[in-house]
Amino acid sequence: MEDKKELEMNKLRREVRRLKKNNETLRIANEQVIHTQEYIQKNLEKQIFYTNQLLRSTSDIIILTDKELNIIMESGGMQNIDESYNEAIHKSGGKLDSVLKLIVNDEDRKRILEAGKRALKGEKVSPLIVSVNEGSKETEWRAGIRTMESANGIVGISIIMVEVTDLLDAVEKAKDADKAKSNFLANMSHEIRTPMNAITGMSEFIIRDSKDEAAVKNAKMIKAASKSLLSIINDILDFSKIESGKLEIIKNKFYPASLLNDIITMMLVKLQDSNVELKLDIDPDIPALLNGDEDRIKQILINLLGNAVKFTKKGFIKLKVTFEEETDDRGFLIMSVFDTGIGIKEEDISKIFDDFTRVDTRRNRNEEGTGLGLAIAKNLAELMGGDLTVKSTYGKGSTFTVKVEVDVLDSEPMGELTNREKEREEEAYRPAITAKGASILVVDDNEMNLEVTEGILEPYGMEIVCVSSGREAIEKFKNQKFDLIFMDHMMPVMDGEEAMRHIRNLPGGKDAVIIVLTANAISGVGEEYKKMGFQEFLSKPIYPKNMDAIMREFLPPDKIQIQ
Repeated sequence: MEDKKELEMNKLRREVRRLKKNNETLRIANEQVIHTQEYIQKNLEKQIFYTNQLLRSTSDIIILTDKELNIIMESGGMQNIDESYNEAIHKSGGKLDSVLKLIVNDEDRKRILEAGKRALKGEKVSPLIVSVNEGSKETEWRAGIRTMESANGIVGISIIMVEVTDLLDAVEKAKDADKAKSNFLANMSHEIRTPMNAITGMSEFIIRDSKDEAAVKNAKMIKAASKSLLSIINDILDFSKIESGKLEIIKNKFYPASLLNDIITMMLVKLQDSNVELKLDIDPDIPALLNGDEDRIKQILINLLGNAVKFTKKGFIKLKVTFEEETDDRGFLIMSVFDTGIGIKEEDISKIFDDFTRVDTRRNRNEEGTGLGLAIAKNLAELMGGDLTVKSTYGKGSTFTVKVEVDVLDSEPMGELTNREKEREEEAYRPAITAKGASILVVDDNEMNLEVTEGILEPYGMEIVCVSSGREAIEKFKNQKFDLIFMDHMMPVMDGEEAMRHIRNLPGGKDAVIIVLTANAISGVGEEYKKMGFQEFLSKPIYPKNMDAIMREFLPPDKIQIQ
């Protein structure tokens, strides 16, 4: 019996010890819980403190609301704008609608509320520009509106407003500066091209009419020099357009065979007195009809081949052209220009596409150019979905490869190049048509330009009437109808656009064919003139070939005679 009692006592003692141990464990755990709670509380207080400090110190406006658009929390930026904010929010019961009345006008308040409601529905809301009333002044703010979400879904919205007055002012000033630059370039183009028109026109007349070989030779040199100067002017204007993002790629259908024939003819003329051979590797399987910016493709190729001519004194220049199919109706026109010229140093290759940069200047100091040609060519290639790359060995030559994306309009192969003109010198352009029954009105305030235009038109045998102002043009049109009117754009008192609008309002004026003569050669200007109401434009200096294209297109067919 005693043994049994002893066993029971031992059992009880063990149980007591176990309970004491468990009790101690619970006590320690309880202390840890208390410490943890204190730690969390302290950190929570810290977090709340720093959050409040952040909200109070920011000059931005931050508002947090619940789903009913009741304000839960806001930044100190509100008090900075309106000192009565705290009293107003208390009276309004914390409604966002009422509080917004303190800082924005009624229209902007409605816009913010509408955007907030759309955000609560799960829609993505674009930032708003709103006007904020700060006492006696009004400032511009960008309001971003986003939803706040928890595990249970959308719980409210956040409105963050940042002042952008200075930024918007800077953008406006930049736009004004860009507009001023464009106006300056247009004026500069006009001022330079007006006398260039006279130089080019008069040299053309000497080449056409003079029997003195020395005079003709000198006139050809003058004409070639004027083309070089115009090339530099065009580079500057194009670069400005690219820099401002306003240069447009204008796609039209074109025949690659015709484009290549034109360029090859030009290069043969340039190489006529040199020891350099022009080699061709033109793929006859290139599609016969493409859609792209023919003028810009031609501009790139002329630049690359022109550089090859300038820097190659012996050996050859090779033009290789292929087509890489991308889809059934699209692909890449790939054009490579290889030369055996002076080449480019390895350390200079990375610089050649930089703006206004010319490498190896000691060696190239006598070569003409702005240092913009390659930069423009690369930008144009990229605008047409392609690229321009170069490989070169100094002293041995270079290879430039341009790739541009084009649409295929006729996939039939263009075949071998034919009808390639082999002219070896610059001859005067002689039109193949006459229009003896036609009458033309020419309007220009510059007497020399009137003489040049009249001289270019003389071989057509038409009646040519010249006047020097918009008002005279209007009076002439009242008494006589003309088959074509060539109207200078920039004239004093009444410019060409205003004169054109007056003529359009006269009897028969709506059907009059009015071609604007302009020294503004900035890219894209043609579309602008057509929007004004002109049928077409001719850029100064006026080249007889361009004038002939206008005559063929716009003169009545029954008044054209083939010579």
